[in-house]
Amino acid sequence: MNRDFDFDDIGKRMPYKTPESFFEDNRRRILKHTCGEERRVKNRLHIIIPTVLAAAALLAGLLFMPLEPGGGEVPTASPTLVLMAETESANSDAMDHFIENLSDEELQELAELSETDIFLF
Repeated sequence: MNRDFDFDDIGKRMPYKTPESFFEDNRRRILKHTCGEERRVKNRLHIIIPTVLAAAALLAGLLFMPLEPGGGEVPTASPTLVLMAETESANSDAMDHFIENLSDEELQELAELSETDIFLF
């Protein structure tokens, strides 16, 4: 390798040589790869896939939406709530009957226990 090489001697001319049709051929090859058939297929897929997904979402939304805007009937109390209310009234009646049958001493003892019980209130 020549150690006395000076870049200032080169000036404005190209330091390397290229074939005369290099840039034209290169441009032609790049355009062939970027604008070819393969690119058109990819563009179609980028359009078709979101369209199909949007149509599927629309159909799913229509399937699960009610047809009547008012919603139809007003929901009534569920059977579970009615059963709980009946059970509470039955329990209340049973407790009333139990307390009526207690003697005064037993009522006094129950009142004292309920005052110290932390789980009642």
